[in-house]
Amino acid sequence: MTLTSRSPSISIRRRLLATLLSVVAFSWLITALVVYFDSRHEIEELFDAQLAQSARVLLAMSEHELAEQQIYQSMLGGDGFTQSVEISYEGATGIGHEYEDKLAFQVWTSDNHLALHSANAPTHQPLSSQTAGFSNQFIENGVWRVFSLTGDPSGIRILVGQSLEIRNELIGAISNRLLTPVLLSLPALALLIWYGITHAMRPLLRLAKNVRNLEPGQLKPLPLKDIPDESRPLVESLNLLFRQLQYAFDNERRFTADAAHELRTPLAALKVQAQVALGANDDEARRHALQYIIQGVDRATHLVEQLLTLARLDPENALQDTVPLKLTDICQETLAELANAAQKKHIELALEAACDGQVMGNQNALYIMLRNLIDNAIRYTPEKGSVCVKIDCDENTTHLLVSDSGPGIPAEEHAKVMERFYRGKAALAPGSGLGMSIVQRIVERHDASMKLGKSAHGGLKVSIRFSSYPNRQI
Repeated sequence: MTLTSRSPSISIRRRLLATLLSVVAFSWLITALVVYFDSRHEIEELFDAQLAQSARVLLAMSEHELAEQQIYQSMLGGDGFTQSVEISYEGATGIGHEYEDKLAFQVWTSDNHLALHSANAPTHQPLSSQTAGFSNQFIENGVWRVFSLTGDPSGIRILVGQSLEIRNELIGAISNRLLTPVLLSLPALALLIWYGITHAMRPLLRLAKNVRNLEPGQLKPLPLKDIPDESRPLVESLNLLFRQLQYAFDNERRFTADAAHELRTPLAALKVQAQVALGANDDEARRHALQYIIQGVDRATHLVEQLLTLARLDPENALQDTVPLKLTDICQETLAELANAAQKKHIELALEAACDGQVMGNQNALYIMLRNLIDNAIRYTPEKGSVCVKIDCDENTTHLLVSDSGPGIPAEEHAKVMERFYRGKAALAPGSGLGMSIVQRIVERHDASMKLGKSAHGGLKVSIRFSSYPNRQI
């Protein structure tokens, strides 16, 4: 007992589901990152604008307040602007906010004296060493965003700071609100995608069911109704294959039935002649019966050979090994082989070749074609008749012509003689009715054309045109 390894199954449904979910999740992730960084940038811009605005308000108020205090000190006998003035700051009572300790400011005079500050601002050093603009500073246990502004001409420097923790908390809250619905909706989206894919795959399941229901002997075309556009080329290809298979099956059945019918007659005749030979009382009758048996065997052998030849030519890919050939060589060989049969009837055989007749083809098939044509011509041509083979060439075609002086074939029977086992009404010579079918099959395999007509001597004229080599494209 041998175990065969089974290749892993490939599910289009699973592939589509995994692909769509991956694409959706990746797209949402990219969108979330873009929104996150964009929101972070906008929040930073907003808070920086608030810091700048707060600094300008403080600068205006501080300049005014310090100016009043300096005027007051001058009236009391002070030195005016030569001495620094400190504005005391005491926190007001009342309800505050949890973020209040994450905001700080300082007001420094022109002589680097701390005039005003918030409760959580350091008193021994400025929030930032920069005199103007934004900077990130590490203050105590965290990083702060500080904006510096210096008044002109007072020289008062305003420092306003904000802990970055506020910004990070806000950005985190926005990100959570953005990503939470996405994560929660992924299972629902996966279910909807699975349902949509399953619904879309139903036509393929119906197609598979229709294929399973087909019987080997009756390959009916699959219906094209309600078939997705993506599946239509496959269904049309299957229908074409089914038509070809059905044609092959029908052809095989006809061939088998016709062959059985045609073989039954000679076999029955052989049996009768054998019985006659067994029951004959004298040598002459026995010899006569045996002679009929030999002739019957020859006819049956010829019929079997024709049937086998036709069977080999039936498949679409039967013609192989095509090479450049000269029809003159094949004609000479065939005429030489059939010369004895022609001499027995005193028939004149002639070959008129205006060229070599170069074609691209299969040598055995062309030999069988010529043998059938010339053999039929000899069979149906009466004694002292003539059979002529002509070869003409032009720029694109090679013309093969086989004519005889026999009774010919009426024009209304030209199409029928191409059918298997059909013999004309005026056919007097023995035959199987397969010769012209074989010739037509070989002509078709060589992409040539064949035409029947009346010869100059009143007999049959078979005209075959090939594409000349090297003009013929293989």
